[in-house]
Amino acid sequence: MIKNHTEVYLMDENKYQVIDPTDDSYKLTAADLKKEKKKKHKGLKVFIAIILVFAILAGGAGIYVYSYLNKLNYGDSKGTANPNLDKEESLSFDNQANADADLRARLSNNVIWYDDRIVNILLVGVDYGDEEAVMFKGAYLPRSDSMILISINTINNVVNMVSLSRAAYVAIPGHGNKRLNTAHAYGGASLLVDTIEQNYKIRIDKYITVDISGFAQIVDALGGVTIEMTAAEAGKVLGVSAAGTYDLDGDEAVYYSRLRSIDTDRKRTGRQRAVLNAIALKLRKSSASTMVDLLDTVLPLVTTNFSKAELLAQVAKAPKYLSMSIHEDIIPHVPYPLSTRDGKEVLILNWDEEDKYIHDLLYPDIIPQSAEKE
Repeated sequence: MIKNHTEVYLMDENKYQVIDPTDDSYKLTAADLKKEKKKKHKGLKVFIAIILVFAILAGGAGIYVYSYLNKLNYGDSKGTANPNLDKEESLSFDNQANADADLRARLSNNVIWYDDRIVNILLVGVDYGDEEAVMFKGAYLPRSDSMILISINTINNVVNMVSLSRAAYVAIPGHGNKRLNTAHAYGGASLLVDTIEQNYKIRIDKYITVDISGFAQIVDALGGVTIEMTAAEAGKVLGVSAAGTYDLDGDEAVYYSRLRSIDTDRKRTGRQRAVLNAIALKLRKSSASTMVDLLDTVLPLVTTNFSKAELLAQVAKAPKYLSMSIHEDIIPHVPYPLSTRDGKEVLILNWDEEDKYIHDLLYPDIIPQSAEKE
C-alpha cells in the first residue's frame, strides 16, 4: 500500500563543514565494512526466532498463540555478501554543496518502487532510555539505533538483509535534512518508514520495532551471551585487558553494545549486532519451554504494524524463510568520507549510484512497478 503523503517539503539551507576525506580517522574503511560481512546479520534471525516461537506454540493450540499476540504492541498500521565490501575506494561526490538541493529534488519525486511478490520489512532497534529522545505528541521518542531492511523475494527465494547507515544524510519530511536515525525521534516508526520510502525510493510493507533497553532482561533470561571482544572492549566492560571470548550477563552485554568512547559509531553498531546475534543463537538452542517463558519478556518490547492475522500467516511461512538463501548487504554499499552538519557526522550519499545499486539488489532481473505516494 502506498502511504498517504503528497506534500513536498523544502529543506533548510544551513551550511555544513566538509572534513578532509584524506583524514583516515573520519573515513569508513573497507576493514569496517568487512566486519559487517563477518558478523552474521541478526535481523532475519531475530525475526524468524520470534516467528518460530509462535510456530512452536502453534503446535499446541492456536488460541494460545493468539493470547500471546495480545502482548505485542501494535502501531499504526546458504548466504552471500556484497562483493564491494572488500573495496578500498569510495565514490566521489564532487559537489557536496549541492547535497541539500539534491535531497529537495528527491522529495519532489514521489515515485517509489515495489513488487507485490517482494515483501520489505523494516527491523528497527530503538532505545527508549535515550537521553536525547524528542517529545512528540506527548511521548518521548528515541532515535533509531539500528535499521535493517529484510527484503523477502519470493520469486528468487532470496532474503536480502540490508543495513541502512544511521548517519546517511536524508530529507525527513517536515523536518529538514538530517541523519536518517533522527526520523524516528521526530515521528516514530511511521515517519522513519516514510523517510526511507521517499529517500531510497522503495516501498516498506511492514515494520518491527524492538526496544533495545530491555536487552538486559532478555540476556539474563537466556543465561547470558558469549561475545568475542577486543582488548579495548574487554578493558571497558570487564576490566580485563586481554582480547578473547567472554560470557556476559545482561548489564554487561548492554554496556558493551553502547560503548562509544573507544572507537567509532560504526563499530558501536557492530557491537549491537554482535549482541543480537548472540541472543539469536541462544534462542535457536533454547527449549520450547524456555522460549515460552521468554515471550513474557520479549513481546512487550516489540511494536509492529503487522496485524495479528498477518503474524499468524508468517508462522506458516517460517519454514520456507529458513530454506531461502540469504544475502547480506549494507547501504551505502561502498565507503564514503564523513562530513559534519549541525555538529553531527553525516554521510553524503551519491544517490544516483545508490538508486541503481538498490534497484539491482532488491529487484534483480525484475522490472518493479512504480507509483506516486498518495
